[in-house]
Amino acid sequence: MHSAATAKFLKRPGLRGLAFILSLLANMALSNSALADDFQFSGQIRNLWTSTENNIHDPVSKANQFVPGLIPEYNNDASVEAELHASTRGVTAIATLQGQAVDQGRTNATGWLNELYTGWGKNEWQFSIGKKIISWDVAYGFRPNDMIQQEKRQTFITSTLIGRPVAMAEYFNADSSLALVWVNPDHSSSVDASVEQAFVARAYHHAGSLDMYGFARYGQETGTSLGSAAAWVATESLELHASYRYSQKMAMLTLVPPPALLARTSPWQAPLTNNIQQAAIGMTYTTEDQHSFIVEAWWDGAAPSSAQWVQWNQRNLALGQLASAMPSLQTPVAYNLAWQSNLLAAANNLRRKNLFARWSKKNGAWETAIDTLYTPEDKGHATSASIDWQGDRWHIDAGIRIYGGPATAVFAQIPQNKIFYTSATWAF
Repeated sequence: MHSAATAKFLKRPGLRGLAFILSLLANMALSNSALADDFQFSGQIRNLWTSTENNIHDPVSKANQFVPGLIPEYNNDASVEAELHASTRGVTAIATLQGQAVDQGRTNATGWLNELYTGWGKNEWQFSIGKKIISWDVAYGFRPNDMIQQEKRQTFITSTLIGRPVAMAEYFNADSSLALVWVNPDHSSSVDASVEQAFVARAYHHAGSLDMYGFARYGQETGTSLGSAAAWVATESLELHASYRYSQKMAMLTLVPPPALLARTSPWQAPLTNNIQQAAIGMTYTTEDQHSFIVEAWWDGAAPSSAQWVQWNQRNLALGQLASAMPSLQTPVAYNLAWQSNLLAAANNLRRKNLFARWSKKNGAWETAIDTLYTPEDKGHATSASIDWQGDRWHIDAGIRIYGGPATAVFAQIPQNKIFYTSATWAF
């Protein structure tokens, strides 16, 4: 019998059906001996705690100064996730249940399917259909040719992604492969590439120490994208990689100038922009005593331009001056400042030019790492330090990320100055 807390948890939208699926899979794993040789079941339970030092110079904090609570800002966030993996007779499923508590006991419970697909094949051909994680490209900090998953990189904790609806055919031989994917077949038109219906292909060929890739995508609204990538293992310690993508169209957030400084609706729109280029180049180097280095540079033509950020800074300043000169307008100013924060979440990269470096050192079960992302256009930086321990079943993580730069740098104006985190994961 469920406790009252459990019953309340299961009443939340979508959780009852997901919990039923998970319990059914677990019961099958424990009681159905007929499938014992074919059924595989595993999972992990993880807690994550983050503590944030909020900025006082960003648009969000300024908006909240004029209208308190307009945009929620949290200092502490604690969550517990149960992630379950199951597979049997060609069907693979990964599901997650999450409970979350933020400042002053505000709680939330949710669940989702990371993957649920079936696969089959014969000889060199394999087929799959369903919700599946498909993550491509060769770089670490930014992957231009991640045309399906479009994963956000440089997160605090490595977690299982949420797949996309696909129908997929793959061909393999000793040195080459070909993947043909129909993405989001249940959607019609959308300029959002994560849900846009598209046809995507990837070709791969291995030649000695060189891996070569070719990519193509045709989206219902965004048109054609073409890309290529290569990774070369130069020595036992050194690897070099590069990636390039050209896109016919991409949705990019752009300021539509309102008739006056104060707009009645958000002036930030996302029209399709033509002829976008993205590229990344980098290297990894590992020493005999387990020091590892990653150095990368990339250009993201889908990120806001320098001119856009100059315009953004000027508008922030003008809105603040207007609120000081005319206190009666603080409420509409607050809403306009809140809309300004939309640009901070508009793309995978905040600036077009990026430099990234990472050092890590393994010592038995321990690994220490320091990395920094630097934006030379405005001299902003995001610097992280972490330490983790890997046991047979337990994995412990802890770290800090600090954002900064000159006052006009984008990284100096995001809602958080510092983020501390700890996580413990138990696998079963």
